[in-house]
Amino acid sequence: MKKLILAGILSVCVFGHAQAEWHHRCCYRGYSGWVAPALIGGVIGYELSRPYYYAPPPVVLVQPPVVVQQPTPVDPPGYHWQQMTDPQTGQNKMVLVPN
Repeated sequence: MKKLILAGILSVCVFGHAQAEWHHRCCYRGYSGWVAPALIGGVIGYELSRPYYYAPPPVVLVQPPVVVQQPTPVDPPGYHWQQMTDPQTGQNKMVLVPN
């Protein structure tokens, strides 16, 4: 709506000025000032006739990370868990040993 109001005001101003110039040049020096108003009117008409396409922002879907919980180890009958050091690597490991 704002574009239409602006176009109307500009066209009244431009064509009013062109009319005054025409009267002045026609009666005194001849008419040759129609090029600038025609170009300005053409540019305004072109801008108003162009379609406006709105590109929505891209949709980003963020999925929560999948958390898999390991079940706590249950001692089988006759065994228990014990922390021991692996002699080859030197790492501490939880191992299942008989009672």
